[in-house]
Amino acid sequence: MRKNRGGGARGFAEVSKARLGKAQSREMLDYVWTPYADIDPENVAAMIRCNMAHTVMLCEQGIISRREASGILGALRALQRRSRSFPFDPVKGDLFFNVEAHVIARAGPDIGGKMHLGRSRIDLIAALMRLKVRKNLTRLLAAVMAFRKALLSRARTTADVVMPSYTHLQPAQVTTFGHYLVAFHDVVTRDLQRLLNAFVSTNASPLGAAAASGTSWPLDRRRVAELLGFSSVIENTKDAAHNYDWLPEVMAAAGILMSNVARVATDLYIWCSNEFALVELDGAFAASSSIMPQKKNPYSLEMIKARTGEVTTAFGAILEILKGDTGGTAFDVKLTGPRIADNAVNRAADMVALMTPLLKTLRLNRERMAESAGDGFTTAVALADTLVEHGLSFRTAHHIVGRLVRLATERGLGYRDVDRALVDEAARDIIGKDIGLSATAIKRALDPDGFVRSRRGNGGPAPGEVRRMIASRERQNAKWERAVGGAVTRIADADRRLIAAVERLSRG
Repeated sequence: MRKNRGGGARGFAEVSKARLGKAQSREMLDYVWTPYADIDPENVAAMIRCNMAHTVMLCEQGIISRREASGILGALRALQRRSRSFPFDPVKGDLFFNVEAHVIARAGPDIGGKMHLGRSRIDLIAALMRLKVRKNLTRLLAAVMAFRKALLSRARTTADVVMPSYTHLQPAQVTTFGHYLVAFHDVVTRDLQRLLNAFVSTNASPLGAAAASGTSWPLDRRRVAELLGFSSVIENTKDAAHNYDWLPEVMAAAGILMSNVARVATDLYIWCSNEFALVELDGAFAASSSIMPQKKNPYSLEMIKARTGEVTTAFGAILEILKGDTGGTAFDVKLTGPRIADNAVNRAADMVALMTPLLKTLRLNRERMAESAGDGFTTAVALADTLVEHGLSFRTAHHIVGRLVRLATERGLGYRDVDRALVDEAARDIIGKDIGLSATAIKRALDPDGFVRSRRGNGGPAPGEVRRMIASRERQNAKWERAVGGAVTRIADADRRLIAAVERLSRG
């Protein structure tokens, strides 16, 4: 073989042999380099883009000639056209060395061997990890935006649908389905902010850090970041090359999101049971049984709950891997981190995308909701408040109403059966005398519709207040759309700038 000053067309095999004196074992090739290479079209395309951006910068900085840049870029463009059928050879090492070997084979060792001037596999692989997670995050961000819109849209049409709310899975008070949805919209909005923060941390360029101490070549790190759509450069080269705290930040944001989405899924899962019968899944999001023809199983909700475990445990997995890193190259992080992050972020996006149309098509059993809204004495606190208005302290009123509920329950009475006599009986048991509430006052206090409509304070479930909250949040949506849309647009603009620069230099 011709002497190869640029590293050799056989890539890592030659690099390792020169230092170690022997070739890599078959086990190393099969169980280390092949999985580490992460050969999928997306990763190959990202590697090619990173090499293109670096080559453009090397030429603009006068480190390589335009002819040399044209030769390297021509080889990369040829490889780009076949990125979906990349000719990976584990003998050559990972993706880094496979791409270099291809460029050297096409452009020649004297030109192709200059592609990695001033860089290391360490900062390049770190960049590839960020690019892949960044792309997956943009998909998740878009899914969350669509889910938030669905929550508000459905809340607007159900702002006056009265239903029971639960604590400890026991009837607690009365609310509306719209109020419930606005609450989760606000939770998901905080999830969106966490994801955007994680996106900012992810979208920072480590390129130009080399192995940790940078390089003596006059690289323009900001230019490379600009061409790849990174919003910033990680300044300290040690920090850039070896720190991965952004990964658990992404996993935490995705995990918290899925934990919240699973709470909605669990509520709907319970409410669509025959015992509750408050909601019903559209047939498109359910499945029947192989033997029991009457079944309508909520498989979609079960999948959301199950996938949540995958996403939330990814956070712990990443932390467990990171804690063993001594500040070196973190090969263990690079080997497993991308797969964990890729699975977690994409599974979260899948489940949010599933929940959105499920919510849009969900059928509400409004009659059942209204009928059960007051069951379990969910309006008891309103009766206690009425007693306070008649001169009692709240704690005394609480005791009287608690006694009343016990008496009614023992006698098989519901809230509709409570009358003046029962209230006075409970009062005598607690304070030794009658209260004298009128039947009208008692009925008004225990009425579920009246309970909801009286909660007109800031953030309450009264339909008018719910609609005010919805309108306020719809006005704020423009800010979120700019934030998410702007991030995606900046990446697309960077791709266009890179393509233009490559085409200009490729003409030689």
